[in-house]
Amino acid sequence: MYRWRDLPPFVGLRKTAIEELIKAGEFPKPVPLSNSGRAVAWLEADLIAWQTARIAVRNTMQHDRQ
Repeated sequence: MYRWRDLPPFVGLRKTAIEELIKAGEFPKPVPLSNSGRAVAWLEADLIAWQTARIAVRNTMQHDRQ
């Protein structure tokens, strides 16, 4: 699981960009770690799936340009 402090380096985006993508439904939602919901983390599998999807978009765009 990745906490906020670890997330930006792992996905290559700043916190504000991640927040915008979450609001737009384009980034995995965090998992609450406490009943209050203040402590959250992201599952590594969800982040890897998101990264894989972004790579697929890139590859499709490159293929379309050729």
